[in-house]
Amino acid sequence: MKRLIFILLALLSYQAYSQTIEYNYSCGVEKSVIRWTESKKDNHIYLKTVQGNEIHSYVMTLNYKTLSWEYSNPAENTDIKVVLENGVYKMTGAFKSKTFSKTYTSKGYPWYQNIGFNLGYSMKDKSNFKYECIRPDNLKLYEMQADAKEIINNNGTQEQRINIHLTGMLAKFFGSDYYIDCSTRRFVKYKGVHGPPGTPETIITIK
Repeated sequence: MKRLIFILLALLSYQAYSQTIEYNYSCGVEKSVIRWTESKKDNHIYLKTVQGNEIHSYVMTLNYKTLSWEYSNPAENTDIKVVLENGVYKMTGAFKSKTFSKTYTSKGYPWYQNIGFNLGYSMKDKSNFKYECIRPDNLKLYEMQADAKEIINNNGTQEQRINIHLTGMLAKFFGSDYYIDCSTRRFVKYKGVHGPPGTPETIITIK
């Protein structure tokens, strides 16, 4: 009986640290729902995001630094796993029907593969910071910067705009805005253009 009670308490504790959040995605005529499921176990954060055929699975430290990332898209015959070990990103799997294996050396910045998820925590009490991430469409490693901008009132909710962009000479070629609820520190909106001039703006909002 004592063992059964212990197992039940463990399950309840695990469930208390699990939650699912949905976001509406819009880009021109394309619309879909993105589902984020977060859980905490063994001093790690686990996040799974699903949008159509795309599935992303992340393992992070409790301060939101990415340790590993898995990305699969059966429609594109893609199944990739990336692990950061001793400052080296190790990528293995299949990318667009081809066997893929590559390594990158980190410049020492934290790896935030899903910046929207951890931005509220990472930007707290900061005006800017740099980080690294890997683009899913080309699997290249990029150095990025987050800059805190103005706080706006959205129907009674205080939200901070945070601009995300490439660094150095490439800064002018990419930029997007994330909005964080100042009270919950949760990501609530995204606005950005992924493509050449004329590409519809991508908008993501919390449901």
